[in-house]
Amino acid sequence: ILSKFPKSEVLISIQMIQDDGGTLSLAMTAASVALIDAKIEIRDLVIGCTIRFYNGGRILVDPTAEEEHTKTSEGAGFHLAVMPSLSQVTALKQAGKIEQAQARECIEACWEGCLRIATAVKKLLEETLGEQPG
Repeated sequence: ILSKFPKSEVLISIQMIQDDGGTLSLAMTAASVALIDAKIEIRDLVIGCTIRFYNGGRILVDPTAEEEHTKTSEGAGFHLAVMPSLSQVTALKQAGKIEQAQARECIEACWEGCLRIATAVKKLLEETLGEQPG
């Protein structure tokens, strides 16, 4: 896209009306869907997912805002964004301390969450726009 429009800039503004948790991941997914809806060529969808890891091993996918903002001393939080068709990570944000093996487990849980969300987003785009995204 940069070679087709070298002096262009795309600005996406997202206004969150309510924070039910996972706003960063939601914003990444929404921006990708907005580009597709605007018929702007992209390589793949970008899908975000948020998880919360609690000391003791519990992993919570798509936590509420309250769960997401639990003190980092009680665990860690992850935001992951991927391009699912290309199997590429586009963003990873971690808050809190966590052992490497547990971090890997959390990232895998986020990846699986992204793939489930991608399936739903693609289906919705096909139904509403009549086309296959990414």
